[in-house]
Amino acid sequence: MAGFRKPEIPRDQMVLWSQRLDDAIPADHPVRHLAYLLESEAFAPRFREWVAEYVLLEGKPPYHPRDLAGLYIYGMLNKIRSSRQLEAATYNRVDVTWLMSGQHPDHSTIAGFVNQHGTHLRKMFRDTVEVGIRAGLVKLEHAAVDGTKLEADAGKGSVHREATIATQLATVDQKIEALEQEWSENESRETRLFGSEVPWVPKVGGSAQEQLARLKSQQKRLKAALASIERRRAENVVGPDPKPIASVTDPDSRVMPDKEGKRKPNYNAQIAVDTEAGMLTAQDVNDRTEDSGQLTPILEQVQGNCGSLPAEASADSQYNTGPELAVLEKTGVKGFLPDNGERSETDKVETAATAALAAAQSGETLKDEQWSALPKDSKGRITKAAFRYDQEANVYRCPMGQVLPFLQKRKDKKRWGTAERMQYGGCPACADCPRAKMCCGDPRKGRIVSHDQYEGQRERMRERMNTEEGRSRYRLRGPTVESRFGYIKRGLGIRRFLHRGLSGVRTEWSLICMAVNVGILLNHWAEVQKTL
Repeated sequence: MAGFRKPEIPRDQMVLWSQRLDDAIPADHPVRHLAYLLESEAFAPRFREWVAEYVLLEGKPPYHPRDLAGLYIYGMLNKIRSSRQLEAATYNRVDVTWLMSGQHPDHSTIAGFVNQHGTHLRKMFRDTVEVGIRAGLVKLEHAAVDGTKLEADAGKGSVHREATIATQLATVDQKIEALEQEWSENESRETRLFGSEVPWVPKVGGSAQEQLARLKSQQKRLKAALASIERRRAENVVGPDPKPIASVTDPDSRVMPDKEGKRKPNYNAQIAVDTEAGMLTAQDVNDRTEDSGQLTPILEQVQGNCGSLPAEASADSQYNTGPELAVLEKTGVKGFLPDNGERSETDKVETAATAALAAAQSGETLKDEQWSALPKDSKGRITKAAFRYDQEANVYRCPMGQVLPFLQKRKDKKRWGTAERMQYGGCPACADCPRAKMCCGDPRKGRIVSHDQYEGQRERMRERMNTEEGRSRYRLRGPTVESRFGYIKRGLGIRRFLHRGLSGVRTEWSLICMAVNVGILLNHWAEVQKTL
């Protein structure tokens, strides 16, 4: 053995480095493809519109928006998110130095860029979708929709009850009033002593001014927290009022459980993913605790970004509401959604339960084993799926063949709107039915079943989901959309937003989704380059 390896280049040895920064980056490096993409005609209209807003006649020349946008996107793809990390990367990473052409914007400039130009950054997401369409990476044959909870930039300790927030606000108001009164008295005293000409120049940002600024910032956040509580109370149309709590750090965030069951300030991030190459065709973020009612808006955004709706759409059971199904049928989008309340990961196969349901719906006389196989609710009673609706006669027929006539029509408030509910029941045969214990809570009163104005859409969706095609098309959802959330959380390391407030979070989410799309475009560079 000759000992340990010797240094290839001693640190005190003179080295001749290449004089061209371009020589330091391989020809097929992804950063070159990103720069080529952003400098192509696909993004030229966006940057021309953007540049027109700058005033370039005086002052220090600003950084070109293409450079800072590229820095953010490339940073996202390399798990570099914070403005300080991005600033450091312009010095420490040769690929970032190449991308920025040796420019070194400081962290405040980088952070301010997102805050000032959120509108253009959100529009850039649409530009990536258009490139994907031209390259054949978006076919709009099937779109998978889903949502996930991402942490807000606020801890659980920042969440307080409405009464506590109101008390804190009253205290802050008193402090601000006292400080402003003291400030006014000092101004009057100095004017009496020295007149209009003060013999010294006060320091900018003195302690009193700084204290007042901090108090007013706190006051603004406390007022926003109370406004958020009131808004959510007004938005709640059914059921008990939401818990009157809010975060005083990020009032736009909302305490909601994530998949691990932990309750903390979160946002609900939504995406639609095209199955061809996994490109995101729509994205949004909000403070709603559930996904119900969010399918239509996300598909409308797909249409706005792509020029047309997808031929098919799949989503889990939380998206299955009557109005959503009606919109799908009206727009001609073939939907694949399990019944609300079903486990989305359950793959419906031909089992004894489905066979028993099919027999019940066809009017056959059920055998004992078929009765046992019928689906039951939490109380052990057979579900409404076992009852057959006769539209012509406007009655329901139970598995025993008895008729449940129409009873009454009533209106119920739901989160999605007003349900016009039709109730059927009052069958006298229930009292002596040998299967009554499997069907009725009280056989003397009989079984009551009902449906609303969207029962037809739900039934047609159930029939589709019970076919081999329905099961096959729905299976596209998990690998398509859930894998994208997995990549965002594991591949990009994003589980928490860095910005506060819904506007800033929406810009950050659009940047994240844009980075995902750019990564896909770079992975299919041969097809993309032909279209640029």
